[in-house]
Amino acid sequence: MRPFNDIGWGYGEWTPHHHLLGGLRPTLRLGIFIVCVLSRVGLAPPSPSTSPTEPAPSGVEGYAIKAGKILTVTQGTINHGILLVEDKVIKAVGTAAEIAIPKGYTVIDASDKWVMPGMVEIHSHIGTEGGFNDMVTPINPELRAMDNINPEAWELKCAVAAGVTTIHTIPGSGTNLAGFGVLFKPYGKTVDQMLIRELGSMKIAQAYNPERRGGDLGRTRMGMSWMLRDFLQKAKQYTLAWQAYQKGQRPQRPKEQPELEQARCAFEGAIPTLVHTAGARDVMATARIFCDEFHLWTIVSHGCFDGYKAAKEMAKRPVHVNLGPCHYDFEFSQDNKVYGMAAEYASAGVKSLSINTDAGGPEQDELFFEAAMAVRLGLDEKVALEAVTINAARAIGIENRVGSIEVGKDADLIIKGGSLLDPTIPVDMVFVNGKIAYRKPK
Repeated sequence: MRPFNDIGWGYGEWTPHHHLLGGLRPTLRLGIFIVCVLSRVGLAPPSPSTSPTEPAPSGVEGYAIKAGKILTVTQGTINHGILLVEDKVIKAVGTAAEIAIPKGYTVIDASDKWVMPGMVEIHSHIGTEGGFNDMVTPINPELRAMDNINPEAWELKCAVAAGVTTIHTIPGSGTNLAGFGVLFKPYGKTVDQMLIRELGSMKIAQAYNPERRGGDLGRTRMGMSWMLRDFLQKAKQYTLAWQAYQKGQRPQRPKEQPELEQARCAFEGAIPTLVHTAGARDVMATARIFCDEFHLWTIVSHGCFDGYKAAKEMAKRPVHVNLGPCHYDFEFSQDNKVYGMAAEYASAGVKSLSINTDAGGPEQDELFFEAAMAVRLGLDEKVALEAVTINAARAIGIENRVGSIEVGKDADLIIKGGSLLDPTIPVDMVFVNGKIAYRKPK
């Protein structure tokens, strides 16, 4: 979405302060928090911290978490359960009567707490070094965010402490095709240790931010749409040529074009195309161009302003809707009503729905808060929990690894004294890949 500051809509380089709430004055931000969130969830009493026992014997790195409640997200809720973690993954989950704790496991007593899957963020810009917009040309298919990741970026630690355990960092929205995102865990010493997938998505931006205000091609939606269609057609033909060659239907090997190689992954269905788009007109343009015309795996990201007016059309298509950080509309509708963005999409029949922070820095730890805001504005709490876990994982194509508590999946876990969406209760402990990545200070 277009950056917002204290005096109105701003332009230029995006900063952490250009955030839905971050751009507002602190007193106003606090007021929104109190009115929109605390009035809904109530104040929860402080909970004691988790208390792991002595470390396991050498050679054994297993944990047994005794939980008051386990929210698996996909397989219901388990009361008074046990979750076993070993070798980076979930080994077993069930009731205390069903699960025996193996000898040598470190036992974590969270019998008065909830255990939930780590959150998945699919529209973020954190962990980047030196910015995330190359602005000279509007189409940049050669670029990738992976080359920009700094494993020691301080905001990654904030993300983990809030329970965000999977991040899709993407280039910015200053150009129509800004490059390709990267999927990683925000915990590890090197990019290779953190990496899930080198190419997370092809990142597109339509309207508002990428408008070429200098007067060159791309100043209008007509110009932007033409440039995108022109590139997509070239990438499609390039992909089809390689597919024909690999199937033996074409004798001559296609000439390699490095600028189209990454886009092949999108046209071959290996990665999604994530499109920064806002407003009903532009949401429909995204669906029309990327889904209807080019049949790409499409993520509509932001979808805000009056984008919800196109929600029924999104429900008819195999597109994923990724909302945030603007969760309401009271201006574009022009009918003196306040609309909760996520609730409107859900009520229109959109099932594939997730929530994002669009974080450029410290806002990444607000993913749970974005979901809480969506609930306050009418979204069902179960749907909101799915929106920051399994639905986000499905949208980006890694639901076999993260997004829910299931045997065999990565042991990315949050331990907390209550609902993930209750901002009054701090996170006690976070696991990433089966290791304790964060523990609440005593």
